[in-house]
Amino acid sequence: MRKSLQNFSFAITLMCILSFGFMMPVAQAQTAMPSGKAPASNKNMALPAPPAPLDWLTLTPPQRQALQPLATSWPQLTEVHKKKWIVLSANFDTLTPEAKERLHARMAQWAALTPTQRALARLNYTQTQRVTVEDKAERWEVYQSLTAEQKQALAASAPKLPLAPRVKVPKASKTSPSAPAH
Repeated sequence: MRKSLQNFSFAITLMCILSFGFMMPVAQAQTAMPSGKAPASNKNMALPAPPAPLDWLTLTPPQRQALQPLATSWPQLTEVHKKKWIVLSANFDTLTPEAKERLHARMAQWAALTPTQRALARLNYTQTQRVTVEDKAERWEVYQSLTAEQKQALAASAPKLPLAPRVKVPKASKTSPSAPAH
């Protein structure tokens, strides 16, 4: 029972981080010259365009490893969401292999949600935050005490919401240098 409640709490906390970003702000890199003056330009010299501030290739290797499930959708994310994901990836190296795998699976699930589904998840999270911890624990215990038939009846009576598509979470290859050794 306690393990289930911990998993439930972890899921709620993750939704909080992913949807609202209650986390430390990420400092933006300053692109201005220290003196505040622009460098002298030579009309004949073409300067390479600076990389996008939060382009995938500007991330550090540990950040790319932590955020791997988002690699394909990274260009479509807003700068604000990219910053939130980067902050979330900060402690990735301290997680257990199981926690890393779980986080990657949840990232893939979140990335697969439509904007409407994400908004609904944020709304559900906001509503669950209004319920006290004691009330959540009591409701969970009541639910756990239901029979399988009662759980099915409860699920059938709930409003039907569109589900996110099933996402296959890629497994890290054993030959990849960034894959954790087993």
